[in-house]
Amino acid sequence: MGVRENKVEKYLDQCVRAIDGLTRKWVSPGVDGVPDRIVILHGAVWFVEVKTIDGVLEDSQKREHIRLKDAGANVMTVYGHAGVDEFIERVML
Repeated sequence: MGVRENKVEKYLDQCVRAIDGLTRKWVSPGVDGVPDRIVILHGAVWFVEVKTIDGVLEDSQKREHIRLKDAGANVMTVYGHAGVDEFIERVML
């Protein structure tokens, strides 16, 4: 099955902190499907959904990601450690 989702979240937090960013767990009572983490890095705010390599977005997550993107937010789903590495590379451009 691979790495558990909470381990991927921890890895995301470590990588973001290593480049002077912040992460916060996002819980929004009454709103299903919000991304797992809010990442604040280099003046930008990202909403990041964390999945294992074989993870799948639920319909509620897909809907909420669309709502956030339609409002102008930065939203990304990362799959496993490699996905976190890709996210870090993207935001460092």
